[in-house]
Amino acid sequence: MDRKRIAEEVIELARATGAYLKSEQQSLQQKEIELKGTRNYVTYIDKEAEKKLVEGLRLLLPQAAFLTEEKTVRFEPREYTWIIDPLDGTTNYVHGDTPYSVSIALMQQSQVILGVVFDPVANQLFVATGEGEAYLNGAPLRVSRQESLTNGYIGFGIPYTLDSREEAILVNAMKQFRSCSFRIKGSAAIEICYVAAGITDGYFHSGLSAWDVAAGSYILTCAGGRCSDFSGGGNYLFGREMVATNGRVHEAILQTIITVD
Repeated sequence: MDRKRIAEEVIELARATGAYLKSEQQSLQQKEIELKGTRNYVTYIDKEAEKKLVEGLRLLLPQAAFLTEEKTVRFEPREYTWIIDPLDGTTNYVHGDTPYSVSIALMQQSQVILGVVFDPVANQLFVATGEGEAYLNGAPLRVSRQESLTNGYIGFGIPYTLDSREEAILVNAMKQFRSCSFRIKGSAAIEICYVAAGITDGYFHSGLSAWDVAAGSYILTCAGGRCSDFSGGGNYLFGREMVATNGRVHEAILQTIITVD
């Protein structure tokens, strides 16, 4: 498989989908917004964007399966699987805010082998096709060199529902407010890519799905960063929790924020 050739085609699809999202955001009406749960929005735009992506990706790799957020296509296990989120950051989107992104990953068996994340408003295209092959708008990605949480710049997210453990994690994070800066951007795919680009030093979030993190986590690891679940293990793709860092502050986040007494 020529991953770089496929990546070029995927990039075109991501850009086209991003252009569609950007053009539709201005005309989105409140009546066209549905709720899947508290603070969990979906629009006809999510569904239409997903259909467009599926059509294009199916032509590109007919033998591949699809794992999608809006479930416009049924999942069937195959050697190759596209994991896609046509609109990551829907809450931002429906409020006329940014960022939001298109996230596309290709998985072979259980390993992601290609990742593309596109922010159409900032015109930022993150792409990875292998170790050391991660780029932002064509320039190589490099994680930050921040060594500690002191003066760190950390992204995080709050899940739609909070259990006692997740509430305790937020309390732990609050205890670090005086030593480092925290930000919530609202698009997991973008926030993981920010770590890959050295914009932020780390990111943590629970309540995530594979389509939220598949592309971004691959881009980050190809850029030299580290991803794990909350126990420090490798079940972050389907385990619904992630710590994503430059590698240097990873253990500090696990020990001081994620670990709950």
